[in-house]
Amino acid sequence: MAPSEITRAGILRAIAEHDRLGPETFRDAYGYRAAVTYLLVHEGRQYDSKSIAGVAHRYDFGDALKPSEFSGGLKHAVAWLRREGFTVVEPPKPFLRRVGDVRPARRTGGTAVHRPALLLWAIGQAAAGAHRMQSWSTTCDALASLLEKYAHAEDGKDGALYPFWALVNDDLWTVDPVHELTLTSRGRRPTLESLNRVDPSGGLREDDYELLRSQPQVAAEAAAGLLLRYFYPLPAGLLEDFGLHDLLAGRWADALRPQLGESFKDRDAIWRVYGGQKMAGIGCLADGILSVFSDDKGPYADGRLPDTGWIAYVGDGLSGDQRIADGNELMAEYQAAGRPLRYWHKPFQKQFTFETWAVIVQRRLRWGRGADGHWRREFLWVLAPVPSPERELWAPDVLEALEADTGALHDDTDRYRPGDLDAEARDTTETDEDAYKRLAKAAEANAKRREQTKKPSLVDRFIRDPSARAAVIRRSGGNCESPQCAGHPKERTTAGEPILQVDHVQDLAKGGADLPSNMIALCPNCHALKTYGANKDKLRRLLAATARRLHAEAVG
Repeated sequence: MAPSEITRAGILRAIAEHDRLGPETFRDAYGYRAAVTYLLVHEGRQYDSKSIAGVAHRYDFGDALKPSEFSGGLKHAVAWLRREGFTVVEPPKPFLRRVGDVRPARRTGGTAVHRPALLLWAIGQAAAGAHRMQSWSTTCDALASLLEKYAHAEDGKDGALYPFWALVNDDLWTVDPVHELTLTSRGRRPTLESLNRVDPSGGLREDDYELLRSQPQVAAEAAAGLLLRYFYPLPAGLLEDFGLHDLLAGRWADALRPQLGESFKDRDAIWRVYGGQKMAGIGCLADGILSVFSDDKGPYADGRLPDTGWIAYVGDGLSGDQRIADGNELMAEYQAAGRPLRYWHKPFQKQFTFETWAVIVQRRLRWGRGADGHWRREFLWVLAPVPSPERELWAPDVLEALEADTGALHDDTDRYRPGDLDAEARDTTETDEDAYKRLAKAAEANAKRREQTKKPSLVDRFIRDPSARAAVIRRSGGNCESPQCAGHPKERTTAGEPILQVDHVQDLAKGGADLPSNMIALCPNCHALKTYGANKDKLRRLLAATARRLHAEAVG
């Protein structure tokens, strides 16, 4: 029998077992988790739709379905239950998730922040204990001045009209009386004339207003999220003008959730608590704030800029050349605004942890292997960790890098080729000697450009030139270059490259040049001896002389 053939009788017996055991014991007995997206409603009670459908299979066919054997969504559990005449509903979204779902329209001059502005003002009114429902004329006067001051909007009452009505569709706002208002020809909103004539009242939903009054931390979290998304960096006087100063007194960003250091088993566990996108490596939680996820076991691991702790984050897109779309488009928006995002990291065999806030200080384009094994152009977003979204707490190096970043793309793909890293992709008409000279010349030109930069940022000083690394890979022929190497492993990496670490003999942090003449290819054992060995100083001197000699021989 197919799982879809569960019967009404089997479903009713599963419901009876659920009632007898209680929801938690019932779920634990069969390995299910609490439903988030769909609920079965029967005789006035709510049940986890997926677990009921899975256990109904036991009563119909002898074995309960495992959670991994079917989905709890529209294709499986929901469809089966509805086919047998049961009601399945989506649970109402809590206030914070509805606020996070607000997505203002984009205009030529930027994002239209009319709805976020009205929400912030309403939250401030609730925090102050003002009446929930206020007249259109009062709301319009307050909002028009705020929009003019903080959104540079000069549409006055027309600008206030839009959010006053649009937030009703977002399930965040009520207007009364509605029946006396005259709608536009398309019926999308009331006319300005009828609003002025009727002067209806509008305000947050009653249950939301009572929630904000009874739980100020919810009001603070909602307000802080809107501030970070739409009014960042915070202009002076904004908190006072929106009536949020007392609510967010002190460090406003402390109200945001999740907090730094929170850990979860996997992405599904994060989604169950904080909502948002479930699988994308770059996406927003339910509060609308961008998160990026780095999994050491993922299709490509993200790196760190040496001597800085800054993060080199590979862009969105598993295969093919990456483009400014989807997650990369969100990254570009955050880069342009200098807005911080959440960085989650999952070390191998450990949990996902909200490790740090971070701000994008540069975007580069490099060659990399996609999930399909083919070379492609991929973005490298340079993220500088920061302790909080509040800029006054950021290190000077971060602020300098932000100031230096013009948002322009730094395209490294024209200075080296996939074949410089992968023998199978090489141009057979070019010798290794000619390739080395080409790459060394590109590295020298890039180093000269850096020297001419009047005020190089931390990124300029420490990001490594891929053409210099590619030159050393070509020079080495895939072999360890240490004269004292006791044996280099011939096995290749999962990307098909030699197991080599291209290292600066004199560290960049100590003034070493990012040039092939100061770089050497080492197997893991020799690299460990250079870094930790008892005779590391003597070995470093030998490697420095070797790198200079190999470079001189290669360039002739």
